[in-house]
Amino acid sequence: MKNQLRILLIFCLLTPTVGLAQKYSYKKKFGTQKNTVYFYWGYNRSAFTKSNINFHGPNYDFTAYSVKAHDRPAKRFSQYVYPDSLTIPQFNIRIGWYYKFRWDVSIGYDHMKYVMAGGQNLSLNGVIEGTSGSLNGTYTDADGFVPINNSELHYENTNGLNYISVQLNNTAPLYKTKNLKFAIQRRLGGGLGPVITQTDFHWDGTRYSTNLKFAGYGISLHSGLRFDFFNRFFFQTNGSAGFIHLPKNFTRLGNQHYAKHKFVFAQWELLGGVLFYLRTKNACDTCPDWH
Repeated sequence: MKNQLRILLIFCLLTPTVGLAQKYSYKKKFGTQKNTVYFYWGYNRSAFTKSNINFHGPNYDFTAYSVKAHDRPAKRFSQYVYPDSLTIPQFNIRIGWYYKFRWDVSIGYDHMKYVMAGGQNLSLNGVIEGTSGSLNGTYTDADGFVPINNSELHYENTNGLNYISVQLNNTAPLYKTKNLKFAIQRRLGGGLGPVITQTDFHWDGTRYSTNLKFAGYGISLHSGLRFDFFNRFFFQTNGSAGFIHLPKNFTRLGNQHYAKHKFVFAQWELLGGVLFYLRTKNACDTCPDWH
């Protein structure tokens, strides 16, 4: 949890401070107008494609093919609501600014958890030497599938797989009431940015853990529905898919042990947020009706 709080602190320091108006009316105000700012927090479930992982170290250099993986959501409801455990589940946080009508740019942090599934039979290719287990040997495609014991080989990023992205988004209303106090908005967008990982690696009967580090990058597309209430609050359901490339994800402290990894992910998010409206310096007919 301390690692997640550290990333949140970095995220907050990188986020620009905005001035908020205290008195306003709902007249002319709408959640997609220029100079609207939004903030949201929520949780996700994630899925990952099968992928090839190359493990490299002083005594081994091999690739495991078609590795299955899954996420790891929090099991207790209290972890989603208690302040001291909010960063334990797989969460999403984002702040955005509408720089023009219906178009916003945002920066956010998606905390996912990548877990190599246990009990797999995997095809290996490469060399493993100096271990005390049964994996020692030289492997080729002709060797077929090898049973993998979790204590001999296990790889996960559960603290976690942290995708920090800058997004460009478009929002358009599908339905809105005449007084604009309720609206259903369609959201589309794309993003890219660095991936920060903290890796747990089980190798030859020993568990190794790394510190948080920049390990690669991600690219993503997303769409969703946003339900605006009173031009102030919203709930949003969001679906996204993307590609993550970790060209050198260290599996142990130091720089001799690492994994090379590429995979596609999908994510479903359930979010809650707040809308703010910045004052404009010059009066205009399309601006909110400030009092």
